[in-house]
Amino acid sequence: MRSRVPGTGRPVMSQGRNGRSEWFELSEEGWRRSNRARPLGQLVREALQNAFDQRARRVKVRLAEDEVRIEDDAPAGLARDEFAFTVFLGEKDTPPTWRGRKGRGLKEMIAASDRAEVETVGRTLVFDSTGRHVKPNSRQVGTCLRLFRRTSASEREAALQLLRLTIPPPHVELVINGRTVRPPRAKDSLEDCPLETVELHRGVERYAERATRVDLYFPRPGETPHLFELGLPVEPHHLPWHVDVQQRIPLAAERDAARDAYKRTLAAILLESMAPGLSRQELSGAWVTEVLAHFTLGQEALEAYVAKVLPARAVLSVGSRVDDRARQLGAKVVDLRGMPLSALEQLETLVESADAYVERMEGPPRDVLVQPGARAERFTGLVRCLSRELTGREVGVEFFERKVRDPSARVDAEYDRERRILRVNMRGQVRLDDPLEPGTLGIILHELAHEVGEEHDFAFIRQLEDFAGRALRCLVDQPGLLAPYASPKRRAG
Repeated sequence: MRSRVPGTGRPVMSQGRNGRSEWFELSEEGWRRSNRARPLGQLVREALQNAFDQRARRVKVRLAEDEVRIEDDAPAGLARDEFAFTVFLGEKDTPPTWRGRKGRGLKEMIAASDRAEVETVGRTLVFDSTGRHVKPNSRQVGTCLRLFRRTSASEREAALQLLRLTIPPPHVELVINGRTVRPPRAKDSLEDCPLETVELHRGVERYAERATRVDLYFPRPGETPHLFELGLPVEPHHLPWHVDVQQRIPLAAERDAARDAYKRTLAAILLESMAPGLSRQELSGAWVTEVLAHFTLGQEALEAYVAKVLPARAVLSVGSRVDDRARQLGAKVVDLRGMPLSALEQLETLVESADAYVERMEGPPRDVLVQPGARAERFTGLVRCLSRELTGREVGVEFFERKVRDPSARVDAEYDRERRILRVNMRGQVRLDDPLEPGTLGIILHELAHEVGEEHDFAFIRQLEDFAGRALRCLVDQPGLLAPYASPKRRAG
């Protein structure tokens, strides 16, 4: 207990190591509650972190209903007793390749327990209902941490799932509940990735950018891809692989998540470096779109994305009518207008728009209006007759010639919805001399059906089917209705 100022009952403030009076006291109950709430797997992960940092060659973890046991063979064991009970006391100067930080991990595990024993070289620290005790032992190497607390089956299962994700350092054996953890299958390794990291200098955290290696692994069956820090799982992420950064990652206070900006930068580095070798499936994930939204990719990576993700002869959508024409000319229209603007702008540097494609294939449209005269009278009459019967109103007819560079770009007819005019290309397949010829009649019905819209969607199909059915009914109910529009040869027959 603290001594008290005579006659006041107030505690005497002790002198801190920095020469100042100590300003704060730790609520042990609050500390216990805070750590008791942490998931079991995250607590045990702290012990793995310590064992790997201390160059253990073998680490064994046992999760039981009322005890958690972590044992390692690190050469030195626990360096100082205070590391087990003085909060925030830890190594003051550690490089970015050291996993531990802030001297909290071991204390958090003990605080989350009902009682605990830290058996290290030559001594055992006991934490129980009577306080903290130290007793001698005969251990010559490593540390055995025993945490006594009851856990549910679901808690243990969740902890096992997290801990078995661990990628042990080379030549280190990790055994969890009697099962050796094998590293997943390696995919790739990237050197000299410039990423932010955390250095500890005289106990103060400093953030700095440093080149490091990043290892990628294929997730084992049933695993969710995770971000790792020096072999220890940090959090799930939406990249297709396990990504293991070989230095400290700037983490949130509970060390269970990385900063969003850091994760975006990491994803951008991976995409920039690996895009040419990635599959279509790997490049189709949302993570790629997010990178494109926040970073400008190099030409090689962007070309690889376009070549593998977008279909051959892809063009960017601009509007229904132009898109439809581009499809008729053989293009694959992709609608990326839902993508972030910066991502779309990058793709536009490599992928042609639908209107540019149509203009390139057809050349600038050059329509010349023509007057076919008497030879078009029967055709015009048929169009007006059908439009009255099928739409309830009469449409006009206009004739033109369009010269195009590519014969496949030629149109037979167009329907101008605003002016309600059927425009006929005299270089197309319409037969003015025989307007009831099946192909010509089909073109007329097709264009009149565009009264419902420009696209060839379900509404258009239903309208075309309706017009075809009603036209057939007209021939049955009114046999003479269309007779005046047949060719003279057919009438004579």
